[in-house]
Formats: sequence, structure tokens, C-alpha cells
Amino acid sequence: MHSSRYPSVSLHNVAALETAPWADDGQQLLRLPSNVREQLNVSARTRARHPAGCELRFVPSRDECSITVTLSAATGTRVLPYWGPFQSTESIPVGPEPTTATFAVPDRVRRLETESISSAFDPRVCRLRFDPESPIAIHAVTGDCRPPRAGELPARRYLAYGTSITAGYGSQPHCSYVAQAARHLALDPINLGLAGAAFCEPAIADYLAAREDWDVATLSLSVNMANRGFTQEQFRERADNLVETVANAHPETPIACITLFPYHADHVRGDDRDRAAAFRQHLRDIVAETDHDELVLLEGPDLLEPTGLTTDLLHPGDEGLIDIGRALAGELDGILE
Repeated sequence: MHSSRYPSVSLHNVAALETAPWADDGQQLLRLPSNVREQLNVSARTRARHPAGCELRFVPSRDECSITVTLSAATGTRVLPYWGPFQSTESIPVGPEPTTATFAVPDRVRRLETESISSAFDPRVCRLRFDPESPIAIHAVTGDCRPPRAGELPARRYLAYGTSITAGYGSQPHCSYVAQAARHLALDPINLGLAGAAFCEPAIADYLAAREDWDVATLSLSVNMANRGFTQEQFRERADNLVETVANAHPETPIACITLFPYHADHVRGDDRDRAAAFRQHLRDIVAETDHDELVLLEGPDLLEPTGLTTDLLHPGDEGLIDIGRALAGELDGILE
């Protein structure tokens, strides 16, 4: 997204800006536009305000330029700067009071022999990456910089819809499986994980279908529906509509549906293993019955070992997310042209 209010930067994975409730002069980053959010469940409306996979990006006009960015957050969080593929050695604490940080191309990046580095991101693209759990707002950008050009970014984009596991909750932004898979495949990730709220609603199906800015997609469907009391019939109807709506709009674009990752229902005594199995089977049937050649099924348990989960036996830990990303990249590599 390019905003007339902040013309010198681009806001990646951001669909809208709104006044931040904790800071009147800050513009909160939102991943879904208001006309879509208002048609979703209450939790999804909230989660769309959390910046999973969002980035503020800019390129200094000259290496010696210093760029200042003022940010705030609803709760205490940390912002992680990257220069192209290179992670900064320091993160920036941000809270409800606006914080201003200064950025300049690091010395060794200035002297980098770029022909010896293979990266989809130009090393002079500053990328401010945000923790997925705290809403973030931009207040000001000063200094001589511009938004990245197409040649300085990955040529293809990867769109991901799913749950908190997709959003990467509980982990640093670069550890989400979406970010990890994108890194391995030189893709630019669009993360639309909605923690606890991925209910496959018609509005999100229509929104994903209407977007024309992605080259491959994954639909992780959906442990939120399995855990939140939806009947199997409700899941089948909504998941079928979502898959068909997106695939019909993008008949020549690879789309991978991912069954439930392993979780407590599969491994904890007294839990509902049969329900988890049924939800996986419904998604298998949806994909098997479609006539879309570019639509494939991936099994969540093939992408993640149960030992990659955290102690809640639902969310993957850092290592689990990295494992999913690596395995997913291998699968997507096989279906990308």
C-alpha cells in the first residue's frame, strides 16, 4: 500500500489506515479494508488490526541519509529492522507513547559486493517488521527516502489465509511459516492469518478471490472452526465456498489447501481425535471433488511433527514454524512454474 500521507514509504501487507485509538495523531496499520472487516466475526475484526506480516519499507536516497520513523503500539512490543535479507542486530522497543528511531544503511551493507549475494530483496531496502500480537501505528517519516521499486523486491507474491498458526503468534515475525516459506522461495508474503477467527466466511472468500496481487496461495482450514463449535456441515459448506470462490477467480494460479496441523485433539487423552480426522477428510473431499487443476491438497501432519508444538499442543513453537516453512516451501516449489 502507498499512502498519500506517507509518500516516501510503502506499507506492505497493509490494506487500510485508521486513527489509532491509543494515539490520535497515529495511523494504525490494518490488514483488511473496513468493508470486509465489518462483514466478519468480531474477533476477526480485531485480529485484522494486528500487524502479522506487515512491514514499513523504504530506500534511503543516498547511503549517508538518515531516516527517522515515529511509531507507537497499543501495548509494549518490539520492532525488528531488516536491510533487505539482513536482520538488524538490535530491535526497537515501542509502546503507546510514540517512539522515534533513526535508520541509515549499515556500513558493511554500504560496502557489500552485491554480486556475491543472492537475495530477492535489495540490501538497501529497509524493512521494519512487526510482532503480530500488538497493533501498531505510524506517526511520521522524515528524511530523504522513497518506496522500494519493483526490481528491489521479490518478483512473485505468496498469499496465506489461516489461523494464529498462519499469523505466527507467539513467535518473531520472521519465524512464521509464511515468512519462512517465502524466504526459501524468494516470494513476498501476504499474511492474512486471523488468530482464533479464521471461520471461512463468504466475505473473506470474496476478498481473497478479488485480489490480483498474488502468484500462489495457501488456505489453512481451519482449526479455529474445529475448536469453536462449528458443526462438520458448517465447516464443509464454508470451506467449500471459500476454496471454490478463490479457485474460480484464479483458475491458473497454484492454490494449496492445508488440512489441520497436528494438535491436542490428535494426541491428548480424552480429546476428540475423530473430530480432527473428520475435518481433515472434509477438506480432502472438497479438493478431490473440484475440477481445478491448480488446486492441491497438503496434509498438515506431513508438514509438522507433534514435537514442534508448544506446551498448549496447539501452536507451533519457533522450531515448529520453521519446520513448517521449510516443508511447505518444498511442496510449493513443486507446483510453482
